[in-house]
Amino acid sequence: MADEKIPGIIRDFLKALEAKDGDKVLSFFAEDGDWTIPEGVFKGKEELKHYLNWMLPLFQGGKITECGNGIITQGNKAYVEFMVTGTVMGKKVEYLEMAAWEFSDDKIKHVRRVSDRLLICKQAARGWLQKWVVNYIVKQVEKGLH
Repeated sequence: MADEKIPGIIRDFLKALEAKDGDKVLSFFAEDGDWTIPEGVFKGKEELKHYLNWMLPLFQGGKITECGNGIITQGNKAYVEFMVTGTVMGKKVEYLEMAAWEFSDDKIKHVRRVSDRLLICKQAARGWLQKWVVNYIVKQVEKGLH
């Protein structure tokens, strides 16, 4: 697959995510494609569909914007950096995601995505108890840093 086709495929994929069109998102994957994310590894169309059915309703008012390095391609591989804004548990969140992509015949073979889940939880925490728990975890992890 040529490098020049990959950015368009990725942008169309991200637009389908924003539109919460699970069938369209699924159509970008090879039959044996997989998506590795902080929540787990989802392999094949059935597992991917299960993940999308869980994730898309949680992604309220979501917007995905290329940032930083944007999309970098080499052969059948790409690296993408983007900001995600939306609402999680009724609270506005914004966070950076980075993803490594591999393609086979115009289809996604592998996606490995990382994001800062603790930052998302910190922004989405509601009420004093949730905020206290998240902030306690952050303080413990950062002990000795500041």
